[in-house]
Order: sequence, then C-alpha cells, then structure tokens
Amino acid sequence: MKQLNYLFVLLKGILAGLAIGLGGFLYILMIHYVDGELGKVLGSLLFSIGLFLVCTFYLALYTGKIGLVFEKKQENSFYISLPIMLVGNAIGAVSLGLICYVIFKNTEIMTTVNSVCASRTSLITFNDYLSMMVKSFLCGLCVYLAVKAFAKDRFRPIGISLLVLFVFVFVYAGFQHCIANMFYFGFGNHFNGYTFVNLAFVIFFNSIGTIPGVFLLKLFDKSK
Repeated sequence: MKQLNYLFVLLKGILAGLAIGLGGFLYILMIHYVDGELGKVLGSLLFSIGLFLVCTFYLALYTGKIGLVFEKKQENSFYISLPIMLVGNAIGAVSLGLICYVIFKNTEIMTTVNSVCASRTSLITFNDYLSMMVKSFLCGLCVYLAVKAFAKDRFRPIGISLLVLFVFVFVYAGFQHCIANMFYFGFGNHFNGYTFVNLAFVIFFNSIGTIPGVFLLKLFDKSK
C-alpha cells in the first residue's frame, strides 16, 4: 500500500514539475518577445500560473512541501516522500525543457534561454556563489509564503493575490528556484558540472529559506 502511495507522490511530483516548467516557459516567452521591462513584468506575473496549478490540484512540489519539516514533526512516510517528489519534479521539469529544446532549438528564442542558463551557472568568484545562495534562500521563503497564503484563503481574492505577489517578487528579483532551473537547463540543453553545482546549492538554500517563514507565521498566529 505504501508503495502505491509513493508512486502517487512521484506522479504528482512529475505533474508539479511540468506546471513549474510551464511557468518558466511563459517567462521565457515574455522576456524574449516583449521588449524591455514590460516583458520581465509580464513574465514574472505569468510564471505564477505554474504555482497556482500546483496549489489548485494539490500537486507535490518539493519547495512547497519542505517547509512542513520545520513546522512540526511529520510522519516518517512524509520524510520518505520528499526525495521522491523532488525526483518527480526533476523528471517533469527537465522533460518539458528538453521537449521545448527539440521544438525551438533552431530559433532565436534559444539566445534568451542560453542567457538565463548562463546567469545561473556563471560561478567563478565567491560573490557568484554568495549571490546564488542568497537568491535561493529568499526564493524558498517566497514560495513558502505563497503556498501558505493560498492555502489559508483558497480561491479567494486575497489568497490568489498573495500567491501572485510572492511569485512575482521572486521571479522579477531574479531569485533562483531549483525546479524552474531544472526546466531552464533542459530547455537550453545546458548540462555540465556547474549545472549540478547550481542545483545542489539551490535545492539546499530553497529548503532552509522556508525556516524564517515558519517562524514568521508562528509569531503572527500568536499575536492574534
């Protein structure tokens, strides 16, 4: 029975990876085809569709679930499911990225995709690594707050607005999300040593970035 549950987690993880990949694809389209700041703004807003789909259909997104580890003690099955959903997220996001690569590899959009990939794997100086860690940490915080806000006021204007706001902030500010990066690397067919260094750092700092969000919400609940 548990094996079936874990298979279900994997499938929901794959769908979550596809949803985040869709958000990343819309972001790439906007910044490529819409000039200037408007493209970045539109892309950041449309990226939120990915997380909205995850929350709406209760999909298994690693960055949306890892914060539960720091909230309270979970059942052992939950801790086992976390790496399974992360693998599912990777399968979904990278697969969609590779499909996009096959479709668009001979088009000008690849210039934009390659630029996004390079911005995440140009790791030469200490400041490059520090920037990646800070951006990943803050992204983890934003995703945690977005998911919690939507869960509290599900389908109400405030819940949807806060989800879009937190997603807009992390995308527009250039924060790094591990599953989105997987999609970008797949789209750019951009796989080398630095790709996996980036993912290792971003996964870790996305994870611990949820910690201040957990404490903030606990303080908020106590103040009521």
